[in-house]
Amino acid sequence: MGETSSTPLLPGVPQPTTTATVIAGLFLGTVAFMITGIQPVLLGALAEAGRLSEAALGRVAWAEVAALALASAIGPRLLRFGSARRTIAAASLSLALANAVVYVSHDTQLLILSRVIAGLMEGLLLATTNIAITRGRHPERLSALFLMVSAIPQVAASYLLPAMVIPRFGADSGFGILGALAIVGIAVAFLLGNEIQDAPPRKTTAQVWTPAVLIGLLGVILQNAGNGAGWEYQARVGENLHFSGQVVGIAIAADLVFQIIGTFTVAWIAWRVSFRIVLLLGCVVQAMILVAMSRVHAPYGYIWVCAIFGMMWLGVNPYQVSLLVYLDKTRQAALLLASLQLAGFATGPLICSFFVRPGNLEGAFWCAAGLVLASLALYIVALVVLPRLDRTVAVQRESV
Repeated sequence: MGETSSTPLLPGVPQPTTTATVIAGLFLGTVAFMITGIQPVLLGALAEAGRLSEAALGRVAWAEVAALALASAIGPRLLRFGSARRTIAAASLSLALANAVVYVSHDTQLLILSRVIAGLMEGLLLATTNIAITRGRHPERLSALFLMVSAIPQVAASYLLPAMVIPRFGADSGFGILGALAIVGIAVAFLLGNEIQDAPPRKTTAQVWTPAVLIGLLGVILQNAGNGAGWEYQARVGENLHFSGQVVGIAIAADLVFQIIGTFTVAWIAWRVSFRIVLLLGCVVQAMILVAMSRVHAPYGYIWVCAIFGMMWLGVNPYQVSLLVYLDKTRQAALLLASLQLAGFATGPLICSFFVRPGNLEGAFWCAAGLVLASLALYIVALVVLPRLDRTVAVQRESV
């Protein structure tokens, strides 16, 4: 982390985050992100125990993720007031208590309320990660490192919880583990440096939220929407083809493992590659994989397509940080990345669901591919078309 910054900071922009702040931010973000990987297991266990209906399950899941996305978006501003360390420590304590409430909540409304509070606290913790990453010397490398670090415990928990923990300790036990992690977060919060709450330089709205930045943000949402739809429907592809549960399980596991491989590759060596090349070519490859997933018929082909999908999905995502940092040198827009990724991930399956037919998911995958290709078009506009227009206008002004 001591290399020279690949994306120089503007004068007045807060100093790069220290190693201690980065480590604390990665841990706190991992605690916050755990729920996104194991939420189906935890809520499914409550449903099986008769404490949550299938209809309410969707509402609880949506409420927590929506609260997480909202708090992660506004969190960086909230952390500028008072002591950021104490705020995050208090958020970690509140998160632990919200998870403990599950043990005594046998009412759906109370459960929804506790998960909304948990989502808000998780969003504040994730905000520290966003700041640590976007103000780091190599944001795309830190983003890949975070995705890798946060994915490993999710993969382990997604196997251990249903196989060993929940059958032995009950449906609440998964939330107990989340609560224990949050308690550790109370101590980790005090590793955060003062730079975590440094305000960015004062810029007008027009200077930060330029057309290129807004188009880039929309591209990020659409790319994650397409990949989110692919993730949502990939298991159903195997089920519709009447593959065994073992084959479907292997395919999902391969997806998760290759997600880690993809992020590890970026964190290790691929962060040196130009984000333009990775984003533009990555969108094309992702679209091809989504189409291939809808047309696969052999079990081994299905497993490999799912594996490559996982690697390309999380392997390309870190470069979205570099895109936003390039478009907005104050790095304010990049602080919204996690919430935008979550928004895209949540809306993609909904959009593509309108193209699903009974026993036929091909339309949904073509829709997902279209969303990714639409993001490619927006990236080209933000990175190529608008800069050329700006240069043309500048030349014309000089010649007048």
